[in-house]
Amino acid sequence: MKLPLEELLYLRLGEFLDQLHGRKVPELYRVLLDQVDRAVLRQALERSEGQLTAAASFLGVDRNTLARKVKRL
Repeated sequence: MKLPLEELLYLRLGEFLDQLHGRKVPELYRVLLDQVDRAVLRQALERSEGQLTAAASFLGVDRNTLARKVKRL
C-alpha cells in the first residue's frame, strides 16, 4: 500500500526523533529542512542526469535559486 508523501515523512520523522532519546539538537528545525532539501535536490539532479537547468525546470524553480541551494547544502 502506498502512503501519501506527507504520511511517509511523518512516520520516518517520528522514528528519527525517537532515536534522539530526548537529546537536544541545536537548530533542529533548520537541520530537518536542510535534510529534506538535500533529498529533493538529489532526486531532481539524479532524474535530470546532473543537469542543473533540467533539475530546476523539473522542480519549478529558477536555475540560479537551485544553484545557490546546491552550493549551500
